[in-house]
Amino acid sequence: MWDEHGAKSIIKNILIISLILTLLAGLLIAMMKIRETSRAYDQELSEIYAQQKQVQNEARQESTVSIQMEYDKDMATVAQYLPGIVCWGDNTTAASSGSMNYPYVLQTYINTYLCDIYDFSSTIENAAELPRFNWGDYTVKIPVVNMGAGKESSYTVMGRAGAIPYVTSKDLVIPSTSLPVPIYFVSESGRTVTPLTGGDAGINPVTINGIEGTLSINSEDYNYNGTLRYYFTRSTPGEEVTVPAGSVIKTAATDLYRDYIHVIFIGVYGDYTGGDDLVQQVRSFLARQTQNPERFIVIGPYINNTYSFSTYQLDAIDTAMMQAFGSRYISVRKYLVGDGYADAGISPTGEDVYYINQNVVPPSFKVASHSEELNSRAHRLLGKLVFGRMQSLGYFDEISKELNLEETTKKILKETPDYFESIIQNVLK
Repeated sequence: MWDEHGAKSIIKNILIISLILTLLAGLLIAMMKIRETSRAYDQELSEIYAQQKQVQNEARQESTVSIQMEYDKDMATVAQYLPGIVCWGDNTTAASSGSMNYPYVLQTYINTYLCDIYDFSSTIENAAELPRFNWGDYTVKIPVVNMGAGKESSYTVMGRAGAIPYVTSKDLVIPSTSLPVPIYFVSESGRTVTPLTGGDAGINPVTINGIEGTLSINSEDYNYNGTLRYYFTRSTPGEEVTVPAGSVIKTAATDLYRDYIHVIFIGVYGDYTGGDDLVQQVRSFLARQTQNPERFIVIGPYINNTYSFSTYQLDAIDTAMMQAFGSRYISVRKYLVGDGYADAGISPTGEDVYYINQNVVPPSFKVASHSEELNSRAHRLLGKLVFGRMQSLGYFDEISKELNLEETTKKILKETPDYFESIIQNVLK
């Protein structure tokens, strides 16, 4: 009886153990399936995250590229229409007496009205959400270059620019060593030229028949006929070369600033016979401007320190220049004896009145009463006048539109009406 009962107990235990093992096996299989599903889900999540990250990176990269393209588009417009301004002239441009010069004043106006208010980030809708961009790097620069120097004749200035180049007037033997040798040269037109008397301004280094070197002058060293003695020093030693008369002396400035808008201010120190002659010289000068050839400014001589020109003859020059260049011509003489006083906020002195009646630039606008040089007051007016003339002629229109400067200007003036003038006055004080 016991044996039968014991056998049943054993069978029962075996069944229970089998059931437990079956349940455990099922649980284990279920757990394995859950783990496998979890791993697959994690893998899927990882792939989704990687895809999202890739999409985000691509979007950021696309955003970076598109933003850079917009900035490059702005700069391309500047390079096309206003890459810079070059002011050619003598010491009336350089202001060699220490006066403020009009190119500096013009640069101040260009910076204030065009460059400094350029806010590229304002054209980007989500700029605040893009902290990785240093918006301070997205700027615009429009340089104004002062290429005035000395009491130079018109042909001397044109030679520096390469418009009518200097040429050797005698054969020149360039030694093999870098020792200075006397050099004789004139304008290609045959006129006497005297560069370096008031600064380099684009002359050195020069190139003669492929040999680079430096022109120099000794103000205490004269030729037998009283002319200044010039020297040429080659930059590096080489074979001795004989350069024939008539060879072009290529100045450093010959190929510089050709795409810049030109401002031409020559004639105070000659060398011309009258208005038509000066007009042709200016045309030769402007021919070097390769970009936007119809955009330039010509400033007329207010005195001629070489010839005994009467105001009647200066009037004839103004007439010829006005006929040739129209609104792109500025008669600084007529301006300073007229509207210049109101614009400067001053009244003529008793001495000024005498000169005004003679249509001669009065002492209030000169370094000294009988000086040919304009003072800082006159240069401030001239710089502003040139800027205003360029503005009225539309020289800034394309970049103003592309760079959104019109809207920025309106916004600034609405908030602070005297914003621009206060900055300019502070800079030029």
